[in-house]
Amino acid sequence: MNKRKILTIILGVLTMGVAFFAWLSVRSAIIVPDSSTWVIPMLLFSIYFVLICLNIFLFQETLPLELILIGSLVLSLLFAFALLQVGAILLGAYFAFLASRKIREDMELNIKISPWKSLQAGKSYLLLSVIIVICMQYFLTINGFDGEKKVPHIDASFITKKIVIPFISSVNPQFEALKDETLTVDQFILQTQNSDQGSVFSAVEEEMLDAQLPPNLTPEQRELIKNQARENFSNTQSQLAQKNQELVFEMGRKQLSEMVGVSVTGSEKISEIFTGLINNKINDYFNPRVGGYEKNSVFPIILTIVLFLTIYPIGVILCVVCFLFVRLVFFILFKFGILSIGLVTVSKEVLE
Repeated sequence: MNKRKILTIILGVLTMGVAFFAWLSVRSAIIVPDSSTWVIPMLLFSIYFVLICLNIFLFQETLPLELILIGSLVLSLLFAFALLQVGAILLGAYFAFLASRKIREDMELNIKISPWKSLQAGKSYLLLSVIIVICMQYFLTINGFDGEKKVPHIDASFITKKIVIPFISSVNPQFEALKDETLTVDQFILQTQNSDQGSVFSAVEEEMLDAQLPPNLTPEQRELIKNQARENFSNTQSQLAQKNQELVFEMGRKQLSEMVGVSVTGSEKISEIFTGLINNKINDYFNPRVGGYEKNSVFPIILTIVLFLTIYPIGVILCVVCFLFVRLVFFILFKFGILSIGLVTVSKEVLE
């Protein structure tokens, strides 16, 4: 048995194992309390997606590959046993077969092996095959579940910190401080204030004071009175600045508290406050408060549609990461000699 054959057997077993836990995680994310971010399902399905891509590339025969593809989808029946789920699996299998054929055809037509290019040919079909089965399992689970029915909350904190905050900082220099993850709320409020209050006499104020002093005073007396006036002025300005700063802190904390919906004391990290705010806005958009409509028979359908519209764009983004990981796996396999590239002579038709 050659190395490639052994590798495909290992990949097949891994794919079935990961698929089982991926479908289990969908059910757990719905019925287990406090499992609102769906991080585990996203991670498991990303691994599952990578394994499916590797299977499509490495299986030499079509029948074993298609058995793995449909078998990994059939495992979802263990957690949503219904005729509708069978229909979703058949539709998902159709898209998976279509994706595998397009990927393998592109690979055969290429002069050089390019996993990235070939995967692009079947990306949409492969993504649809998985999402259709996920959404149907979700629909069947919440339709028969007596607890709170909710759309999964998506944890976008990583994207917010790495993409959204740098973008906001580049557009508005006033928010440049958001990049500093150690900056507190109070420090951020101070940095965003543009008031510039002086603490010393201006030249005009010096002249006004000189004009009010009796003319019969000696220079030493005049300077002593002026120094006393400066000191009093400085103390007054310091007290006013302190009061103003306390007022600024109070107003800034109040505004942030109203924005994020929780009390802000000022010692929190401003980057975490903004990250939480954006995440809450995303989840409020995709998971509105619906009150009594939860008991409506149409409500699970609405939630399922929202789920599809939520995870499809996220899946498109995750595909980029998955495809990069596939390229890394191929590099490792070539590096250690598990796979090798051969050259063949082909003939094809051309117009003369």
